[in-house]
Amino acid sequence: MTRPFVAPTQWCEDRPHTLVVCCSDGRWHRQMIEYVHHEVSDRADLYSVPGGPAVLDPWNSSYDESRAFEEGMRLFAKYHDIQGVWLIAHEGCAWYRTKHPHLEADAIRKRQVEDLDRGRAWFRERHPGYDVQLIYASHRGNTVVFEPAETEKPR
Repeated sequence: MTRPFVAPTQWCEDRPHTLVVCCSDGRWHRQMIEYVHHEVSDRADLYSVPGGPAVLDPWNSSYDESRAFEEGMRLFAKYHDIQGVWLIAHEGCAWYRTKHPHLEADAIRKRQVEDLDRGRAWFRERHPGYDVQLIYASHRGNTVVFEPAETEKPR
């Protein structure tokens, strides 16, 4: 039997104020956690599923996936003090390649950014008090870069 792992970070019962919705692709996990810890919050709620923020659109993901996310959001809204949401998409997402096999890489990225915008609209409709940030992660060689993914026109 192996010895139990003891986490070096102490327990804190305070609820996070930030939710991050991202893809579950393990190739991006370490960089995603680094980004969230350094740029978003040292303690964020994390909702990680294939396709990430695509789950917000029942026509883009699936009705079941979208309903599961909505149920999760009801719990976050009721029991957590969420004030901000970060929707993060990434380059080379297998979920998007599978869902849209007819699209080239640039068209997939465009679709991902449009889906991020749809995700922000979803939150504005259902949770208008949340500050929603849209981020696109890509790699340049072995370096991962996280940048704002804005498509909205100024109001």
